[in-house]
Amino acid sequence: MTAPQDRALELDRPRDLNALLSDSFSLYRRHFWTFLAMTVVVVVPVHAIVLGLGLGQFSGGYNSTDAPASAAIPAVVQLLVVGPLVAVMALHALQAIAAGEKPHAGRSIQAGLDAFAVVFWPVLIAVLCELGTLITVIGPLVLLVRWYFVPQLVVLERARGTAALRASWELTRGLAWRTAGLILVVRIVYGLAGALVTTPLAAVARSADSEAISLGATTLAEVLIEAPLGIFAALLYFDLRSRKAALAR
Repeated sequence: MTAPQDRALELDRPRDLNALLSDSFSLYRRHFWTFLAMTVVVVVPVHAIVLGLGLGQFSGGYNSTDAPASAAIPAVVQLLVVGPLVAVMALHALQAIAAGEKPHAGRSIQAGLDAFAVVFWPVLIAVLCELGTLITVIGPLVLLVRWYFVPQLVVLERARGTAALRASWELTRGLAWRTAGLILVVRIVYGLAGALVTTPLAAVARSADSEAISLGATTLAEVLIEAPLGIFAALLYFDLRSRKAALAR
């Protein structure tokens, strides 16, 4: 039987910072195992293949990975693969909840995998553009915020390629500073929460001189925080959409 609070979920409405934080955490908590399954399916194999095997973190000593590679490659993988996939899966789950249904991990995972090919290309273009502006500090941050909603626009509005980038830019027009502030605050909040959980593992990795344990700590942190970040991104997308619609009336 569907819980009353699930039936009451309204996506298309404005939300302030408190509502975005409380709603994203509440949804994550109520459907923890469903969202956890989504992130495990994405994060664990990606980290194992790219970081564990590709960067040799399964066998190296603590902090033995080349510093630029250990910082840049996980960030690019998160932007290109983990973030978009989890965002689409979380969006599918929220749509089910809003429809009065219980979210299903398998269906949400499949929805994410089905949409990944069309989501990947505009996200790749966005990441390449962000890398091209690395000579400045502000440029990549501006593009990251203005193109933050590409996965949601690809899925919900069927925007493709550069049209998805233009649509995300237009969605944030006039609300970019507010959007940037909300993204920053939520990422800090969930980032700190993930760090609190994984700090003991990081200490063990240091004392055991094991990059594999360190990889386990970072993987656990990402598994725990990617789903609420995906929920937040979906709620913020609907918040902006409802605000833009109100301004247009």
